[in-house]
Amino acid sequence: MAEDSDSGEKTEEPSQYRLDEARRKGDVASSKELNSVLILSGAFSVLILSSLFIFEVMSDYIAWLYGLELDKVFENKDIGKEILRETFYAAGKCIAPVFGTSFVLGLLSQVSQIGFIYAPDVLQVKFDKINPINGAKRLFSKKSLGEAAKGVFKFSVVLTITYFIITANITTFTGFLHTEAAEAFSYGKMFAFRLAGSILIGLLVVAIMDFFWEKFLYKEKLKMTKQQVKEESKEKDGNPEVKQRIRAIQREMSQKRMIAEIPNADVIVTNPTHISIVIRYDKLTMVAPQVVGKGQDHLAMRIREIAKEHNIPIVENVPLARALYKTVKVGEGVPRSLYKAVAEILAFVYRMKRKLKALS
Repeated sequence: MAEDSDSGEKTEEPSQYRLDEARRKGDVASSKELNSVLILSGAFSVLILSSLFIFEVMSDYIAWLYGLELDKVFENKDIGKEILRETFYAAGKCIAPVFGTSFVLGLLSQVSQIGFIYAPDVLQVKFDKINPINGAKRLFSKKSLGEAAKGVFKFSVVLTITYFIITANITTFTGFLHTEAAEAFSYGKMFAFRLAGSILIGLLVVAIMDFFWEKFLYKEKLKMTKQQVKEESKEKDGNPEVKQRIRAIQREMSQKRMIAEIPNADVIVTNPTHISIVIRYDKLTMVAPQVVGKGQDHLAMRIREIAKEHNIPIVENVPLARALYKTVKVGEGVPRSLYKAVAEILAFVYRMKRKLKALS
């Protein structure tokens, strides 16, 4: 029972496969707070930098508007169209830098957090999202409550910053009640900029905290149970039992092919009991002698038995047998470093065969 309960706990870090699958479905970790703060900061900065430009545009527009003969506006439709066109033109010139900067910063913020994603699953209509019962559940879910708590925290940050800045400047405010309007307006503008900047810095700190918090929650959400890790491993790499069976069949087939090559071999090199190396050389088709088979322990004994049945010479050479077993795969040629030792054995075997042939 204890093992069952443990297997249901998400204690394992999400695998790269699980992270990739979540990303493919559009499920990624990103902070909306960071996006919002960057957009607000950009818009506010552009608004300050372009305030003179906006003032000039609006001044020109108002001057042009006052220059019209207003009594003819309702009589002449062309004048009405011109006013509408100039109004949109002036408004566009004022807000275009702000909206353009906001769009670019929002895009850059999103890309920097999650990169470029193609997730068609996100575009699919999910009817469970418009189900009122599911909607009510989502309304009181942990995520919704967390977002609400986040909103309250942000509001508290804004109120706190506003309170401290106002209380720090309260004496200055009272002093400006007896100053010129232009001077009071200038100070009020600077105060508003200072207040807005301080609030944005506070919200930026909150947004950075939210960014790391969202990353943490995302990893926690994608954590896996031990059973899920096993299932994923089976899905990716195949069932271990099946793979083991396939490898066993492959080994068996390889051994059968190797044993079939023994009757065609020139010599068997042994160490003498634990290792057997099957060597064949055809000077017409081979550049160097080849290891056409090898085996250890039981398989080595089997190779020697078959070699005796087919009168294949067996030569004992412990260092050579070990070196060939470690360095040469079945089907590969003998390396240059072992040419001399193998050549000496083959020469010995060929001499013995010639002597036996001469005697017969």
